[in-house]
Amino acid sequence: MPFQDLDEVSATDYSRSPGAVESWLRKVFLEDWGLKLLALGITLLLWLAVTGVNKPVTIKTAVQLNIMPPDKLEISNDPPRTIDVLLTGRRSNLDKISTLDLVATVDVSDQREGQRVVRLSTDRVHIELPEGVRIESFQPSTIPILLEPIVERQLEVQPKLTGKPADGLEAYAVHASPDKITVRGPAGHVNALQTAPTETVSVDGKNAGFTANGVGINISDSKVDLLTSAVDVSVEIGERRTDKTNKPLPSSTPR
Repeated sequence: MPFQDLDEVSATDYSRSPGAVESWLRKVFLEDWGLKLLALGITLLLWLAVTGVNKPVTIKTAVQLNIMPPDKLEISNDPPRTIDVLLTGRRSNLDKISTLDLVATVDVSDQREGQRVVRLSTDRVHIELPEGVRIESFQPSTIPILLEPIVERQLEVQPKLTGKPADGLEAYAVHASPDKITVRGPAGHVNALQTAPTETVSVDGKNAGFTANGVGINISDSKVDLLTSAVDVSVEIGERRTDKTNKPLPSSTPR
């Protein structure tokens, strides 16, 4: 019986089915690469978006300034009406803030009379903010204020007339009722006032006396409060009087 050389013997291929683990690994690492890369990209974008939303950001916004002075003292100067505040928080929380409604209340009730420089800090300044939003700093960080005692004082009313009565007539006299009013405010502002002038009352073309009711007091100082804000003004009108000083002097009698 003839024998064949082993090298001449063809190797027989034996095929076998892959196991469950091998099939799973093939699906995970070798199949559908395009879909897997797309899913990975979407996941990465979502992660970046979420982390970006939650990342704290800082904004600068202007807020109205409301200073609370001590009892029996008033702010005599004009501090800034607004200040800038740096706020930090999540963008979603910052978006809840209505900057037009933001008010910074500054408590200076512990200060004494005189010129003071108030340092703005979170201990002294209160702002209503959403949860999770915090104050970083104030710009400017200090504000100057002048605190003066509140005083009251009576001032004489000074009626103001404008225009001319009818031909041949003139205004004889003008009276205010009441003739004095009381004002209140910081001592420096109140003591600087001499009289309480009224708004102008027109006598243009008038041919008889009259009374104008409810004429306003014209004190423009916003630091001064008027306890009586209007008066009645009575005007007397009559025939124009001849100015005796303008009459010609009598001629001298020769001796």
